[in-house]
Amino acid sequence: MQVTIGWGLSPREVTVPDGATVFAPPPPPPPVDWAPAVAGALARPVGSAPIADRLRAARQVVVVVPDDTRKAVAGPVLAALIPLLERAGVRWQIAVATGKHPPRPQGPAGAWVHDAQAPDLVAVGRTAHGTDVRFPPAVLAADLRILVGEVRPHYFTGWAGGAKTLFPGVAGAEGIWHNHTLKAAPGARLGQIEGNPCRADLEAAAALAGPSVIINAVRSAAGLAGVVAGDPILAHRAAVALARPVFEIHPDRRFDAVLVSDGHPVTASLYQACKLLPPAGALLAPGGRVVIAAALHAGVGPVSIINDQIYRLGVVHALPADHQVRLVSGRSAAEVQPTFCTPAPDVATALAGVPGERVAVLPWAGDLAPRPAPWA
Repeated sequence: MQVTIGWGLSPREVTVPDGATVFAPPPPPPPVDWAPAVAGALARPVGSAPIADRLRAARQVVVVVPDDTRKAVAGPVLAALIPLLERAGVRWQIAVATGKHPPRPQGPAGAWVHDAQAPDLVAVGRTAHGTDVRFPPAVLAADLRILVGEVRPHYFTGWAGGAKTLFPGVAGAEGIWHNHTLKAAPGARLGQIEGNPCRADLEAAAALAGPSVIINAVRSAAGLAGVVAGDPILAHRAAVALARPVFEIHPDRRFDAVLVSDGHPVTASLYQACKLLPPAGALLAPGGRVVIAAALHAGVGPVSIINDQIYRLGVVHALPADHQVRLVSGRSAAEVQPTFCTPAPDVATALAGVPGERVAVLPWAGDLAPRPAPWA
């Protein structure tokens, strides 16, 4: 049968065995408009005074927004936030959070782009997990940091958003890598917040920068579900509560093969598409086969990092024993061969030999947090 899946910049139809089970995100709530949602969140933040009051008490503010490896969220938030900044009369600037991604020109006009290897990063302390934390001088000079992001499933911090825009968003590379070693620890799992050492560590690291507030969106496939602002932890948890019914599914069995895909930017490179493996692992039977369908229009990515730092360190524990991973992409077999994936020419070939009733399809796997899951 034919199924439409995410595939880079444009969806495409693929052939899967008849009888396959397609898992779509839950029915979304009616979408809301950005402007009133952002304005309401700023006026009624969680665990914080109204954002306008926080701005009037500040002299300098830095607004941190995600880079282009994340779905665009800065534009509609800044449209509501910038007038508040201007009325407050504070000095403000915009920083683009790249984490450990290579910096490149991007982001809103006038923004500066973070470089995790910059020599002027300032050490601010060490977390209880041993993460050495450094931030740019401009981030530390601000009286208030405003962190713009989006809450959606994340394969080892549980859910994206919150303090994650600050750390690892604008942190030093060594601290980022140390924090990411925690993704192999029990509890650092897709959809899990409580008892997640990686999430706890990044929130502790972000707190070392000084007072911050977040502005986080929750979006379904149909559009904006809501916006939450306020304290980096309390508001984030409120946003996660809003996000769970948007993203969680409840499969009742496991499958011998699971096809996963998504659109841009998740399937732009294998570096990003690895994030689709944990949702597959929640549905995959021991000895089963995962098929990643990803255009990879931005390339495969650094192979050693993909194989060692992402797949072996952060993903294998989310998959059952003796699993296989096959990749259908726009890259050549020679490019794919050095990675942990086995290249396949098309989805039908990658799924060949598996009966339809034993196949699950997650066309937009990045929008799914399957429950029950391996940690449940």
